[in-house]
Amino acid sequence: VATSAASQAIRTSKLRSGVGIFRKDGLRGMPGFMKPAALTSSTNDVVAAPVNHRRRQALRRIQVRSNEMSGRRQVLNDLVKAPLIGLVGLETARMAAKAESIDAEQIDVYFGCGCFWHVQHEFIEMEEKHLGRNGKLLTSLTGYAGGKKLGDHNRVCYHNMRQVADYGRLGHAEVVGMKIPTATLYDFAKRYFQLFVKYDLPGVTIVDRADPQDKGPEYRSLLGLPGGVHSAQYGEIQRAMKDVLGDSWALMEGSGNEPDTLLQRRVYVMDSTKFPFYRAEMYHQFHNDFQSPAYGKEYNGLRDTFKEASLISETGCPEGMMA
Repeated sequence: VATSAASQAIRTSKLRSGVGIFRKDGLRGMPGFMKPAALTSSTNDVVAAPVNHRRRQALRRIQVRSNEMSGRRQVLNDLVKAPLIGLVGLETARMAAKAESIDAEQIDVYFGCGCFWHVQHEFIEMEEKHLGRNGKLLTSLTGYAGGKKLGDHNRVCYHNMRQVADYGRLGHAEVVGMKIPTATLYDFAKRYFQLFVKYDLPGVTIVDRADPQDKGPEYRSLLGLPGGVHSAQYGEIQRAMKDVLGDSWALMEGSGNEPDTLLQRRVYVMDSTKFPFYRAEMYHQFHNDFQSPAYGKEYNGLRDTFKEASLISETGCPEGMMA
């Protein structure tokens, strides 16, 4: 039916005078007694025909039934769609709440067992696969922790020819620090304990760090979290170690400058508020490990990505052993 003001006026006038208004494309399927005897218009808009009282009543009944059917269909559609919309909405709300919770509850931790190059690679993969992070959102960086002393200007540096704030002399060990959701601490701790590998030697089988040729306190096994063994999350660390290494290994409270742990089956737990993480030099970030194939340009390129984003910068330490 035409909806302009003029057409509305014509329609009102014809209805009052007993003349029906029908769309040409709406005549098909009408009862015979309702069809106009002649179509007096050749347009596609409206046609007029005399309508008696009986026809008007029949038309009204059909319209009522049509409205009822449309209403029923709408109700059924609503009943079908409502649960789906509700489920989608509920799932979206759950995901949003989880994301908000994860964003609100982060914890700074560090893990060390041997050379920090391969440890960093393992935890970068953990962040990518389990947290969906990539590029500048990644947080795992190489560094030092566990020593009682700092060098001049509060520096902790890798071995260097100038002997500037040498981390070994200061009692520190190589670690990888990261910021992760507190709810995922068990998963990350479990991955850490899985880095200890089995060696079948003549007459004995041992489980220890992946690079036992690196000896000394700088390569000891340790981890750090706020509060250490007194942390509310310490139970997750204990559970992860037991699930991976069993009862033959021990977690020991660290007090700083601990000796090497090689063949000792122990991991020192540091209170990171007392023994914080010190980020390593830029050249140690996203480095290939000598014991495995190269990690690839994409991984190595994260160093430039982090530099450009000002996520890493010079620490004041020599950028190279010979620098």
